[in-house]
Parts: sequence; C-alpha cells; structure tokens
Amino acid sequence: MDIARRLPFETAPFMQNGRMPAPVASVVRAGERAFITVGSALRHDGTVVGLGDPGAQADAAMDAIAAALAEVGGSLADVTRLTTCLVDRAHRKPVYEAIGRRLQGVFPVSTGLILGGLMLPELLVQIDAEAVIDVPVDRLRKVGLQTWFSQGIAWQGAMVAATPHEIFVRGQTGASLDGSVMTGPGRTAEDAAAQAEMALTNLATLLGEAGSSMRDVAKITVYISDRGYRNAVYPVIGKHFRGVHPVSTGLIVPAFARPEILFEIDAHVFRGDGTPHRRVRPYHSSAVRYGFQQQSLDCDFCMAVRAGNHVVLRGQTGTDLNEVMHGAGDAAAQAEQAMENVGILLGEAGGRLTDVTKATVFVTDRAFLAPVTEVVMRNLKGVTPAFSAMVVKGLASPELLMEVDISAVVA
Repeated sequence: MDIARRLPFETAPFMQNGRMPAPVASVVRAGERAFITVGSALRHDGTVVGLGDPGAQADAAMDAIAAALAEVGGSLADVTRLTTCLVDRAHRKPVYEAIGRRLQGVFPVSTGLILGGLMLPELLVQIDAEAVIDVPVDRLRKVGLQTWFSQGIAWQGAMVAATPHEIFVRGQTGASLDGSVMTGPGRTAEDAAAQAEMALTNLATLLGEAGSSMRDVAKITVYISDRGYRNAVYPVIGKHFRGVHPVSTGLIVPAFARPEILFEIDAHVFRGDGTPHRRVRPYHSSAVRYGFQQQSLDCDFCMAVRAGNHVVLRGQTGTDLNEVMHGAGDAAAQAEQAMENVGILLGEAGGRLTDVTKATVFVTDRAFLAPVTEVVMRNLKGVTPAFSAMVVKGLASPELLMEVDISAVVA
C-alpha cells in the first residue's frame, strides 16, 4: 500500500524553541484513508486567526482541514468523523454552526468535548477530522442539533458513516438513539453506569444496522468527567465487550456537549473479512496496573489490534509492558517509556515505527505538552506522521501525566 505524507511542517509555537524535533505531515493518505493533523486557528507562522472569536477559529480550522484533504485528492465532502474540542460550552453554537455551513450535506459523525485547554491559551477550538477518499460512504440515522435535546444549533450529522472497510460511529452517551430520553440524569457513579449501559447498547444497535457487530471493534476511547466513575462504568464496558479484547484509551475530561453527560465512548471499527482481527497481548484489566494501581474493572482488553494493514495501539503511558511505572512526576520520562512500548508493540503486530500515520498526545497540564511532544516526535524522526494533542483533566490514575495514541498502516 502506498502511503503519501503531504504538506510537512516543523514549526510549533508551543514548543520551547518554536520547532518540532521532526517534521509533521498536515495529512497522511494510506489507500482510501486520510489521517489529518488537528485543525485549529493556529498557523505555521505562529499567529492565531480569529482571536477571541470561536466561530472564526472554527472556520480557520476547517480551512486547514480542507487544504490538507485537497493535497491528497480529497475534499470536505469526504469527512467521515469529527472530534470537536472547545474550552467553553458557550462556544458550541457559533462553532458548530460554522462547521455546519462548511459541511452542509456531508453528515459526519461527531464527538464533542470540553477541555481544560488546547495547544495555546489563545485557541478556543480544535477539530480532529477523519476522512475516506474515493469510496462510497453510507450516512445512517441523520440527526440535527436544532431539535436534539433542544440545542437550537444549525448543524446536521449522522449516527454512522459506513464504508466498505471501516465504520465510524458518533460518540455515544446516555441519550437514546431517537433523542427522547437521557438516562442517568444525576451526577452519581450509578448515573454514570446507567449512561454507559445506554451508550454501549446504542453502539451494538448501530453496528448491527451497519452490517457489523461489536466483534469488529478494534479500539475504544472512553471519556468520563470524573475519575471516580471508572469503577462504575468499566464493568459495563467489560460486559458488552466480553471476549472481544479491543484496545482502549481512557480520558478524564472536564465536560461534554451538554451538562448532564458524564460518559461518552468512541469506537474504531474495521469490518471483518472473515478473518478475525489480530489481538496482540490480550489481558484482563483487573490483573494489570494502571500507573501504581490495580483497578477492579473487569474488562477484556489487549495492547494492539491489527485489522488488515491497519494497526491501532492501546494508549501508551509511563507504565512499561511488564506493568512497572517509570518517570513518576516526570512527563518526559513517561513519554520515553511510552514510545519504547510503541516500538515493541508495533513490532509484535508486524509493523514498525516508520508505519505510524498519526500520533495523538494527551497531557494533564499544558506545561507537559512541549516536553512530551519533544520525546514523541524525536522517536518518530523520519516518519512524518499527522499529529494532534489535547490537554485533559486526568488519565487512568493520578500519577500518569501523559498518554499517546498511535495509528499505523503497514505499507
């Protein structure tokens, strides 16, 4: 498979010297799939478009995504999925209406998060886009935010964007699929578990409607608004994925699109071709450590999944593959261990670091972004992947300061 890495750049004003240690691609195309560097109002010269104006910043982010897709023969019409991150829920209407104008008639699936910060304090919004080019996409269960829980936002999307090889699903919460009911309306662990049950039930229904099943899920990303909910929601996840062993990344975020949401789950799904996905290093979560701790979560997970030529890894941290925590209090040292893990796991999945198509960095403090990115990109020197970053409220345990998600395509 040919892999094209286009519009490389090295400037990054959040880095100490203003430069990445190795180039980043604005877009990587591997077959039909486009991996895109996160879109924002930050330009390569270090300026920020639309200071103080969330709608203008959303337009600037969409400009960057459109330019990246054009470079590999695509357009905004090829967008299948968006993860939109804001620093203030009050910005949702201008941001989503700006996106809606640019994606009129496209109907992407979407996840919306409220974060504690983005790459620079001046940034109000960032948009991670995924796209497929030159293949048909079925957009199922179209929804509009005008009426969805009375949000009154001129934006239209879908619950599912299904291609012949991959299925993109809207982030699922405690809302029923018709938007008529929100489960778990309080803020207790029991409410979070009820929302997880609804979300996982929805996911199974949507995959069934797309001609797939939970067995095709390669990766899940779990968002919760309080670490105290982990022991309540993960057994629910474990029940729905018993014996499947997806890889997982778990993030604590300050808030979601609506204040009543406590839990959201994203799923990375590759259609089966008759051959089961290869699950590398399967394990049961109650038997492993997260940082210094063991947590009784009762889930079947694994460290890497290979589906065809695609490889996705569990979010990697300062915990090594023998469950020993490294770099307590030192985000850069944790990143060094995480990238050592990445190299080993890619090898066990039949790939190598040069196959990486996108790296996404999560840090618990913006001050950690530069040193962690320095380590991640130094380890990816000569690769030129797409790149994204988020400042989150927390990770699986308090001592974890960083996590890195890796996607790869074995050429």
